[in-house]
Amino acid sequence: MRLLLILPLLLLAASCARPPADTDFDAVRREFVFETLALSPAAATSAGYHRHGERNLDEELDDLSAAAFERQRRYWRNWSTRLARLDEKALDPEDRADLSLMRTQTEAALLELDELRGWRHNPATYVQTLGHALFTPYAVEYAPAEQRWRHIIARLKATPALAAAARANLVDVPGVWSRVARQENDGNIRMIEKTFRDAVPAGLRADYEAAAEPALAALHELNRFLEQLPDAGEEAWRLGPEKYEKKFRLAMGGTRTVEEALAEAEQDLRAFRKRMFDLALPLHNQYFPNERPRVDLNLIVGRVLDRIAEKRPARAEYFAEARRTLDETRAFLNANPEQLLTPPARDNLELIETPEFMRGIYGVGGFSTAPALQPELGAFYWLTPIPDDWSDERANSKLREYNNYSLRILTIHEAIPGHYVQFEYANDIQPESRRLLRALFGSGVYIEGWAMYSTEAMLDAGYLNRSPELRLTFLKQMLRAIANAILDIRLHTKGMTREDAMTLMITQTFQEQEEAAAKWQRAQLSSCQLPTYYAGYREFWNLRQALEKQPGFSLREFHERALRAGALPMRTLGELMRADPSAP
Repeated sequence: MRLLLILPLLLLAASCARPPADTDFDAVRREFVFETLALSPAAATSAGYHRHGERNLDEELDDLSAAAFERQRRYWRNWSTRLARLDEKALDPEDRADLSLMRTQTEAALLELDELRGWRHNPATYVQTLGHALFTPYAVEYAPAEQRWRHIIARLKATPALAAAARANLVDVPGVWSRVARQENDGNIRMIEKTFRDAVPAGLRADYEAAAEPALAALHELNRFLEQLPDAGEEAWRLGPEKYEKKFRLAMGGTRTVEEALAEAEQDLRAFRKRMFDLALPLHNQYFPNERPRVDLNLIVGRVLDRIAEKRPARAEYFAEARRTLDETRAFLNANPEQLLTPPARDNLELIETPEFMRGIYGVGGFSTAPALQPELGAFYWLTPIPDDWSDERANSKLREYNNYSLRILTIHEAIPGHYVQFEYANDIQPESRRLLRALFGSGVYIEGWAMYSTEAMLDAGYLNRSPELRLTFLKQMLRAIANAILDIRLHTKGMTREDAMTLMITQTFQEQEEAAAKWQRAQLSSCQLPTYYAGYREFWNLRQALEKQPGFSLREFHERALRAGALPMRTLGELMRADPSAP
């Protein structure tokens, strides 16, 4: 999962700038990107946008007051009107694609503000915004260290106002949202209290302490407030069919309805289980040569996966093994560009622990791209460590799930040639306004779809000597992606129970207990994101199969052209690539 700032969540203020005439589309696109970025200093810093007019965005913290949300509503309604007036026929295909992204983002922002209203019910709006605002200047070297510490101190000074806005705005919260937000807020507190306090330069220590103490007091008060806030009810996290359909349409780019996606996923669940059985049976005969058990799909596949899971890192070696897989995947891509793609020119990826303020929803790990305006800076592959207080039983459950083979699948997905490579290609898109638009407001189906599709492409190219164990592990990951889609749709629209969800994950898709429990939590915290993996995988394969029929098709060229386009909705990407096979 890529770990970008979710702009509908973070862009929480409004601009008063007078708009220019909407005749120059590049000027309109630039205004859309930079004015929207200026709404959220946290998002702006992460994107590498540091000054907006006379404002130093790095010294500001997002305004999350009720008045700011109302100004944001007016801002997006104004954009909705302006974009509706633009003449699509006067634009070239690339600009039409960008206009589609702008309209989708505007509609999604208004859906959030007018109907979903997370700012009234979801404390993660506040906790995660603050975490990103503080962590980015600490981790990303966009300026000299002392300057970035002054940015952290300035944002700490504004933290009590953010916490006060949360207390004023939140009216009731689903219990799981409150619990996870408090845990993530504890991560913010530890970051301020321990991580930053140990690292702040001596010359700034007094200024830091003066800002940190009120900030810590405000965050402790926020947790006490959340503990006492009325529970919205055990089922309140479910979006419901009507709201889900609206959000799903925007997330999918109109490629499928909710019911079509569910039927497609449930059909493929059966097909991929059969593929796993066909691959597992000879492995079972190899592992257990003297046994001939009954022909039972769950039994055969389960026993083989159990044997594969025995090859796993020790608890203390989890991160070291992940680093080895990163070096291995990088070397394989460098050695096999003809079968995959040209490696990115930059090599700025670092493996780090997932920040504590994000571990509630990112229990395994993810990816945080380099700033779109400063692509030479660091990109991060995040891996969530096993907590010290976990029992050996819990730790072993996770290590069985993320064994030596699964860790390789994870690294391919999040890093090479998955999210990291995808965003490195996207960081070279011109003009700048287009690069930023597609990086910040790009299609999640494209982004997660590429990561899933490129994983299979690595295996097809011969990675790890075409290991059948690795292939079976990938098929298990595909089952997980399919289950993600089924879970999300059935949980939010059809009242699927926890018992049925766990049966789907553990029995039907062979997930470990710890993985299934983490996914159950994640499914309650989000909506319409989990189906993007499976939908995007199918869309990339559909597009490839259509283009393979054209004369002179090159797999390497297909991959590079798709990545050079950036994160467009898959329908739009297909239209561009089919219309002009020679276009970049």
